[in-house]
Amino acid sequence: MKLGLVLGGGGLVGMGYHAGALQALDDFGFDVGAADLMVGTSAGSVMAAYMAAGWKPTDFFEYAHGRHPDVQKDPEDPKEQMRRVFTPLSRSPAERVRRSVGSMFAVASSRGYVKRLGGGEPGRNLRRAFPAGLYSTEETRRRLHEDLPQEWPERSLYLSAVDLYSGERIAFGHPAAPEASLPDAVLASTSIPGVFPPVRIGDRRYVDGGVASATSLDLATDHGCDLILCIAPLGYRTDGVTTARDPKMWAPMLVRSMFARSLRREVLSARERGCEVLVVRPWMSNLKMHGTNSMRQFDRRALADSAREGTVKLLEENADHPVAQGWKRKSSRKKAG
Repeated sequence: MKLGLVLGGGGLVGMGYHAGALQALDDFGFDVGAADLMVGTSAGSVMAAYMAAGWKPTDFFEYAHGRHPDVQKDPEDPKEQMRRVFTPLSRSPAERVRRSVGSMFAVASSRGYVKRLGGGEPGRNLRRAFPAGLYSTEETRRRLHEDLPQEWPERSLYLSAVDLYSGERIAFGHPAAPEASLPDAVLASTSIPGVFPPVRIGDRRYVDGGVASATSLDLATDHGCDLILCIAPLGYRTDGVTTARDPKMWAPMLVRSMFARSLRREVLSARERGCEVLVVRPWMSNLKMHGTNSMRQFDRRALADSAREGTVKLLEENADHPVAQGWKRKSSRKKAG
């Protein structure tokens, strides 16, 4: 049975959720390294790439708690950390206006609207006059190239991105995808259109894979995975503690509604093809902590702890699920071998 590990998007908050969820899986004896395929989208691409480079669930959890050696690479001041992530590219009000226009076009183009209206890639002079992206990714690029190898791992790893001008999803790492270094593929998968500049790979430009799907779970089914474990920070499930009638839940639920519907369709499609799927996602009562802005400053320790606790609860309730059983069996065989 082929195991697929799908790590969905969710911004900086999503990475904090992944840290706790992966730790809970490790606590339950799930060896994420036993996966035959890892699929990463946006924040999930960062997690998948670092795991492929040797990071363990404990590393992410320790990092969230400020105990990992790599934390020393970060500024101590949380505000300075955010400033590095969101360093403005504009040097004047006029440039900000031009970048705003270019960014709006990038958003429309990445979603396929421009192509459907008969448009295409703008000329070089037009791109220079109206560049896309409001904040620099140079610090992120430097960090990725410092931490990750240029070469792809021997294991199967797909990182989802979207071609800016065609709206086509590309799975870097797939045999049919353009060649790219691992750090550049991660950068492309996390470059939110309109917020960050598109990433040039070859003669094309790419943006965040979350534009097409928050999880790209179908890549795992297409790869022939029979058992799929999906971590979806942008999804949610009811828990009987908080209800949808609570007005405080309306904003975070509304923000996630499109992603939740897309995830539901992908899970149903996978099951129709004979795949077993187990989705790890926040409980509704956790949405207050997750909020509506996934790229904001937040308490990484508290969010990782909450995600770990919620995932433990979910795994306890689904201990007999075919994915849980299959994953534990393969993890046990790998350890024994």
